[in-house]
Amino acid sequence: MLRPLLLVFALASALLAQSAGRSGNRDEASGSTASQQPTPKLLSTALPSLREDASAESELLAMANQSRRQAGVPPLRMNDDLMKAARAHARLMIDQRQLSHQFDGEASLLKRLHETGVPLNSVAENVAYNYGAAQVFDSFMHSPPHRSNLLDPDFNAAAFVAIWSDGRLYVVQDFIRQTAEVTPAAQRK
Repeated sequence: MLRPLLLVFALASALLAQSAGRSGNRDEASGSTASQQPTPKLLSTALPSLREDASAESELLAMANQSRRQAGVPPLRMNDDLMKAARAHARLMIDQRQLSHQFDGEASLLKRLHETGVPLNSVAENVAYNYGAAQVFDSFMHSPPHRSNLLDPDFNAAAFVAIWSDGRLYVVQDFIRQTAEVTPAAQRK
């Protein structure tokens, strides 16, 4: 946690030093001291406000499946239909600036995942935010309920979504036991 803060302070200091160095340039024609470069943007506005991170999603899946292998549990498969539902929930968490498994007016986890049309019979969810994928995974593995979801042998499909917002990586992990039965939503596809 200290490393990201140090990085932010170092970048801000570099920007301020660069700005101060430029403001000392003299405009020879007028004799005034003026900056020859545009004023740098504040660090918070220079960072993207919302960015999906496929690399972090892959990293989280790889770490989960490595832990599952070590526990003698079959690996999880990513499911594109579940990804859409998880991504929508992650965006709600970012909009609300809080972690939650269900917001006011939002369908329950079971209903959200059932509406994807993927045949399933059990569900679970992990949500978090932190300063990177490794930190999120570490926090999940040190929390008994989250670790249980990650290592549950009944789950065989998942959606891991990672979205950056305001320097935080918001993560939603949805887990299901995908079945062979066909649901009404799947028949409409």
